[in-house]
Amino acid sequence: MKDQGFFDCRRSPTLDCKYMTCKNEAGAAVQPAAERAEEIFGRYPDISEEERRELLLFLKEGRHLDIGLVTGNPEIKDQVAAFRQDHHRALRLGFGEGAAFVILLTALLGGLFWLLAG
Repeated sequence: MKDQGFFDCRRSPTLDCKYMTCKNEAGAAVQPAAERAEEIFGRYPDISEEERRELLLFLKEGRHLDIGLVTGNPEIKDQVAAFRQDHHRALRLGFGEGAAFVILLTALLGGLFWLLAG
């Protein structure tokens, strides 16, 4: 994805992100992911294709706390609900993710049963 000012500061060694303010190598302020997502949700459905991809990435891979804070904002609640309804297929788990969850759960329960039965 091209640099659109939408960053997860934890993933980049070139960003300085103290006290919720991110700066790139040149010292320019970079908008944190949660703020950027809120701003885009505030304009939904009048957003570009790139912004739509940014929101999908934010909802699928963003920090859980940030996602909760953004989606719980009463000012953009209706836009978030509309976006989720319009993009429900893109937001659901894929087959691989679902299979990994089932395998992990089966292994966990099997291990617990083995410990208790043994």
